[in-house]
Amino acid sequence: MIQRKYLNPVGLVVLLVGIWTLGWFWLAWVIETGLKEYAAQRTGNSFTVVWDEIDTDGYPNRLFTHITRPRVKWSTPDGAVEWAGPTTKLKFFTDFGRTVSFQSPGRHIFVLPYLASYDDERMVAADSERLDGRIEFDGDGRITVLRGQASRLALALDRKPLTTLDDAAFDWSRNAGRHDSGAIHPDTAGQTLDFALSGLTLEATKLEPDIFGTLGRKLDRVAGQISLRGKLQHDRITAETLGRWRDAGGTLELADIIIDWGPLRLAGAGTLALDDALQPVGALTAQIAGLDRLLDLLERSGQVRPQQAAIARIALAVLTHTPADGGPPRAEVPVGIQNQQLSIGPVPLLRLPVIVWQ
Repeated sequence: MIQRKYLNPVGLVVLLVGIWTLGWFWLAWVIETGLKEYAAQRTGNSFTVVWDEIDTDGYPNRLFTHITRPRVKWSTPDGAVEWAGPTTKLKFFTDFGRTVSFQSPGRHIFVLPYLASYDDERMVAADSERLDGRIEFDGDGRITVLRGQASRLALALDRKPLTTLDDAAFDWSRNAGRHDSGAIHPDTAGQTLDFALSGLTLEATKLEPDIFGTLGRKLDRVAGQISLRGKLQHDRITAETLGRWRDAGGTLELADIIIDWGPLRLAGAGTLALDDALQPVGALTAQIAGLDRLLDLLERSGQVRPQQAAIARIALAVLTHTPADGGPPRAEVPVGIQNQQLSIGPVPLLRLPVIVWQ
């Protein structure tokens, strides 16, 4: 028989456990109800959010929400953007649902309306062994921050392999309300994407076989920051909206760009824009190591004439210096994009295709 002196503590423990249990299930109900209400509020003529099932688990000390087969459809004047994902696990933070973490490994399917130079829908598939991150919303339910990490990521376009990555990390955010006086286009509107990719294979890239033979088909590292400056009508990317964005001074700014590809090491920053024909133009400043080996390769493959190569070597000799940290010699050279030509210093590297905006 339990002595009377133990009844009060035992009763208190039972009461606390009961309150905790009721609180856990109440919170699970609130989350499930909130998700349904969010989907109902966002669903309309142009936006639809659906899923097969919602489950919660993690009792007693955790609370996870599992969404089975989530799908989103966003209708635009140019067609519908659709996304279908695998079962996704969510964890909500105690900030009234404005921050949620997610785990969503598996296959993600994106169906996009016609892109430039294409009249049909395009399907992009992304498969990963690991994909987790965090989403932040504003008071109107719009996404303001999206960050995540993925490993063993494979991308395919229309069921054809596009590229694979060993690891990828990204951090996207809206710039609304921020003012960067150091930016070339210090507009408060725009978006910023920080990214770091490792083990990026060039499955579908059409480069000369000799380039792959020297540099390899895998980029060891690609990282940097991309900032879209100026207001761009994202639901209708056409020649007209791009022209308005360009005329208002819209730019795409690149910062802290790092590329490690075989013997080639590039670090730089710059700005891209659109010319009168809505083709990309840009100027970057880059520190490049290994450019002498790339120049030898281009000359042997016939992509650069001997006279051009000789002029380029003279320029490299002037621009190249040995870093104080004892690393390999580096050349600080301009990287330009103009008239569909990508050039590193005086060396034309790639001929870019003309973009036809619908």
